[in-house]
Amino acid sequence: MGFRGDGGFRGHRPLPPPPSKAAHFRIEDGNTQIDLKCAEDEPMKACADLLLQVMDRLQGQD
Repeated sequence: MGFRGDGGFRGHRPLPPPPSKAAHFRIEDGNTQIDLKCAEDEPMKACADLLLQVMDRLQGQD
């Protein structure tokens, strides 16, 4: 009684998955938007370095 066949209680939703531990950067400047999410197993420094490379390339397009 009170249980559903899928293992959850009646009337209750299962908990969402835990948040990702991956680095995630979102930058907006005028009409330019950068939304960069790296792999969970990628070090944050490598992800930040990639973000800096993208920003450098965008600045070079002016």
